[in-house]
Amino acid sequence: MHRPTKRAAATVALLAISTVARADQVDDYVTAEMAKRQIPGVSIAVARDGKVVKSQGYGFANVELEVKATAETVYQLASVTKQFTATAVLMLVDDGKLALDDKIHKHLPDVPRAWEEVTVRHLLDHTSGIKSYTSIPNFFATARKDYTPEDLIKLVADAPMEFKPGEKFLYNNTGYYLLGLLIEKVSGKKYGELLEERIFKPLGMTSTRVNDYKAIIKNRAQGYSNAAGALVNGEYVSPTQPFSAGALVSNATDMAKWDAAMNSEGLLRKPLLEKLWTEAKLNDGKGTGYGFGWGVGNRNGRKLVEHGGGIQGFSTQISRYLDDKLTVIVLTNSDNGRAGAIANGIAGLFVPELKIAEAKPVEDKDPATTEILRKALQSLLSGKKEGIPLTAEFSAFLTPDRLKLGPTLAASHGELKSFALLRSEAQGKAMRYQYRALFGKSPHLVMFIVTEDKKIAGANIQPE
Repeated sequence: MHRPTKRAAATVALLAISTVARADQVDDYVTAEMAKRQIPGVSIAVARDGKVVKSQGYGFANVELEVKATAETVYQLASVTKQFTATAVLMLVDDGKLALDDKIHKHLPDVPRAWEEVTVRHLLDHTSGIKSYTSIPNFFATARKDYTPEDLIKLVADAPMEFKPGEKFLYNNTGYYLLGLLIEKVSGKKYGELLEERIFKPLGMTSTRVNDYKAIIKNRAQGYSNAAGALVNGEYVSPTQPFSAGALVSNATDMAKWDAAMNSEGLLRKPLLEKLWTEAKLNDGKGTGYGFGWGVGNRNGRKLVEHGGGIQGFSTQISRYLDDKLTVIVLTNSDNGRAGAIANGIAGLFVPELKIAEAKPVEDKDPATTEILRKALQSLLSGKKEGIPLTAEFSAFLTPDRLKLGPTLAASHGELKSFALLRSEAQGKAMRYQYRALFGKSPHLVMFIVTEDKKIAGANIQPE
């Protein structure tokens, strides 16, 4: 074995010192973001070159009991669940129990005949064309309802296909719900049992499981929302609704083990493992920006695979910067937690090349839509939704309590001084618009989803 040179040893030492320094900067950054966004608790894990270099909790897992958040605090993962579901499906493919191009009718013969051309692959990469049950008008008003699989499938069974399988990409919770049913049918085991046997137990993920409110889950975090500027307990959501599309719970420690497993063939052989991060192609050859349970793209030209999760009371994110061998995991107990944005900020502290430059206004080629959205924002800031072109679902979502948030924001930051377009992009059949809104001296990012018929299907606002 060769003895390292003094220069090489000094370089290693400097890198170690640099990593520690950046880890210390993370504390200041995370606590500042928590204060800005009123996030009660955050837990993170950061890994470089396969080793955890930062694992910590901030704030409170439970505000009422003043229980501090730690790396062991358990959060609802929401849609981060999808990558576990996708991995389980590929395990069954490896077992020879199903194939990616199997028609789902082969394994789930009772699903609607309209879905007969849909394959397992279409479900995994969100190109099935089946309607997502979470896009059904007023679905979120039933958050507390327990659904049987039969009842939930009935919600979309008679809905026309959004498009032909493989024709378009449209994020779809029905697809991943069906994958959970398929896993159970093919394996002969409950979804949670299979994941425990094939993934959680082998990796030592002792705090990861399917959510169950009746179960005693050690270190479970309480979820929170903001209502009229005040912190409130997040709304209860029956775990029967997200199921294999979003019902897992975990902590930062376990998620770091999951990340480490993605660097080896412990769970899947390399050819199958890489399918998770291989961008799916549409029938016309265009890319989708999504693999199997992972978003696929880049950050400042550097490879990135990631997924976020959001559910009442929680916001989560796992981002794997492949070129930099850096992973950032962020779990928050606030549905306003913006875990993805926090993960971006942390990544930039460790790798400066990953810092996101401030977005610049772009040419607005559709000023008429911008004016409609500006007026809609001003109405919402006044606590009113009358006269705004809203979809039925989003109108139902804007309850009186949620509408109170507008006047609170206006009172805290002042009147709207400017409203500039930062980006616009297609999102399925809809369009997604992002603006920078300046309230007094406080810049905020405002996002609107607008349907083909110019109705607002969603909106979000947060400090920049």
